[in-house]
Amino acid sequence: MLLKAQGAARTLATLNPAIRLYVLAGPDESLSRSLMATIARAVGKEAERIDFTPAKLKDDPALLADEAASISMFGGQRWICVTLFSGGGDDVLPAIENLLAAPAAGNPVVVIGGSLTAKSRLVKLAEKDPAAIAVIAYAPSADEAGRIAEELATEQGMLLSRDVARAIASATGGDQGLMAQEVTKLALFVDAQPGGRVEVGIEAWRAIGADLPEEDVGAAVNLLFEGKVADLPDLFITLAATGVADIRLVRSLATRAHLLARLRSQVDAGQSPRQVVEAQGKAIFWKEKEGITRQLGKWDSPRLARLIERLHQLERELKAPMNAETLLLRHALTDIARAAASAR
Repeated sequence: MLLKAQGAARTLATLNPAIRLYVLAGPDESLSRSLMATIARAVGKEAERIDFTPAKLKDDPALLADEAASISMFGGQRWICVTLFSGGGDDVLPAIENLLAAPAAGNPVVVIGGSLTAKSRLVKLAEKDPAAIAVIAYAPSADEAGRIAEELATEQGMLLSRDVARAIASATGGDQGLMAQEVTKLALFVDAQPGGRVEVGIEAWRAIGADLPEEDVGAAVNLLFEGKVADLPDLFITLAATGVADIRLVRSLATRAHLLARLRSQVDAGQSPRQVVEAQGKAIFWKEKEGITRQLGKWDSPRLARLIERLHQLERELKAPMNAETLLLRHALTDIARAAASAR
């Protein structure tokens, strides 16, 4: 079964015992992870999460079906997560086929990967099987994200000017969950109520939503991935004046990490970082090629896999209420820069 990404959360919020497999595909990994969190809540707040790597399932294709049918020692709920950092999921396909063909499977399985597309065999299998659901998450365009911000604001009694809607969409990277949070903050600031019609201009947004310029985000990404530890104090000073830009920076770091992970597989196959980057042509902006070439030489595949998981965890932590946002971010960014600096 294939669900449209925009309405998928409503369907996934209620656990369907007939569904054994959820495949969350597409380039908008933030939306995919939000949907995965919805599934996790549906399984149960205290449910145990079990993680399997693609390599483990490739070596033992029967493991996934066995684990899906197993019962927790303490009788609690469980669910299984398989994260794909690259490729179309062919390595796990035999394990997935065993899962869907098994006589029983009580623990739902979530396979998530930004490299999965509508053409991936795994996605096609999930689309056709009645015991599986596939969702392909595409990031909204700038215009679509602006309209989503306007709709969220209307629900809370606000009429956003077009520049405010665009600013919210840009600052959150089109993440609908983050847009909802920013719109709620704005509603509180202007004292809007559902059913009302408070007009909101750019000055109100600036009062609560200081933004980090795009060029500064790119410079920060390069600084961190190249291990420039000495420049961290200046970066922290810049970030101290921003709010939602913290999330935006984390999302930009994750995007770069996924790019490096995809390219690194070609380096591991024997090509030089420069050869791999040059072969991308216009897919990589010419000003970024030198930096990405250096970063490919610093970051190997295992480090990138750990970093990607850490960045997604950091995003979840920053979204959580009552978090020590500044300390969380500074600690994580320092770890990234130090990891890059140590890879000489």
